[in-house]
Amino acid sequence: MAEHQAPIASMTAVVLAEPSLLNLAGFEEALARGWSPDPRRQQDKAYVDAELEGLRKDKAGFLTRFTSGDVVATSVSNREPQRLVLRLFWIWDGEFCGYITLRHLPGTVQLPLHVPGHVGYSIVAWKQRKGYATQALRLLLPIAAKAGFERINVICNEDNLASRRVIETAGGVLHSTGADPSDAPDMIKLSFWLATAGDA
Repeated sequence: MAEHQAPIASMTAVVLAEPSLLNLAGFEEALARGWSPDPRRQQDKAYVDAELEGLRKDKAGFLTRFTSGDVVATSVSNREPQRLVLRLFWIWDGEFCGYITLRHLPGTVQLPLHVPGHVGYSIVAWKQRKGYATQALRLLLPIAAKAGFERINVICNEDNLASRRVIETAGGVLHSTGADPSDAPDMIKLSFWLATAGDA
């Protein structure tokens, strides 16, 4: 979930597009080129190949699965597991560039302990160094405001300088550093708050 640290090559405007069968071809092409939609599995060819095979066998089913939240255990002990609310958007400059998500538990702005922040994103390698992740994060803020968020939490690894730059450029303010329940205890995370358009 990162962009390279090299200077931004251009500032082409991007939009957030609702995933649909009409624009799924760009996602399919990205998989065919070896991109992984899971930032933690960028070098996992078997995973990418399996995702591509599943998409080609049942495009509608794949899209439904990819855009729905996983069933997760809540952080409230007396509640049943719930489906994570997941708003997913393609990052689009006329072509598929990656995706960004807003996630939370139904009816709240809370998250399960094992979900790393309200936002996840990934940019395909051939669209990096263009400022797209920062633009997408800024575009997500008014969407989060309409969903009832005054601020959103975005998390990255301490050694992921590219992601830190994306978050800070979008307006993120560091509020904690340390281990996070979403990852191994020896993995140091940086946690940022971003105010939404609701604070403007």
